[in-house]
Amino acid sequence: MNNLQLMDMEERKRRPEGGCLIVMALLVQVVFFISAVVFLVHLFCGCTDRDLRKEVRELREELVRAQQYVPMKRDTIRDTVEVVTQKIVEVEKVKNVLTKEDRQLLRDIGVKVKELEQMQKIGMATLDTVSLSPTPAPSPEGRGDSVLRYHDAWAEFEYWDREKRLQYAVRDSLAIAVKKEWKHRLLWWRWGTKGYELKVVNFNPHSTIKYNTVVRGK
Repeated sequence: MNNLQLMDMEERKRRPEGGCLIVMALLVQVVFFISAVVFLVHLFCGCTDRDLRKEVRELREELVRAQQYVPMKRDTIRDTVEVVTQKIVEVEKVKNVLTKEDRQLLRDIGVKVKELEQMQKIGMATLDTVSLSPTPAPSPEGRGDSVLRYHDAWAEFEYWDREKRLQYAVRDSLAIAVKKEWKHRLLWWRWGTKGYELKVVNFNPHSTIKYNTVVRGK
């Protein structure tokens, strides 16, 4: 066997190995390309999901804030008793419209979100003008100090002029009634539920209901 034949046999032995290396290199490149595409798609979808979740959360919080200004009808009974009438907002799930502050409050009072059926928040402000009447009051030194006082069923004020000290007490009382609104009426028959109407009665003539938020699950 001459040298040419030996070289030809050696070249034939090397060819399969070189072909395998080329195929393996191509496979590695294909796998790398697919992995890169999958990673980019996953990254893009993940960012999109996060953006959507953030947008939905902001919309829910905006809804809750808007519900603080649901139109209220104000009336007065017994001359000084304020009555507020308002529609109850019904949602599929109350938890979907809770803010972070609402959830923290529920944790603080030991209420689980999945057990919540209805949540109501009332904002009140006390603002009025009263006349203080001077009355003598004994002082530790034995001399009489002038004290200005006001007193009624809902508020008490005492002002010590010498000490520049004001002591006050304000009481509030609310009554809440929920009224069903019928969906159908025929003569004296009523059936179906259209919604619910809330009536809040504020007995304190010195205070005013600023907002009332009621969210209820369907």
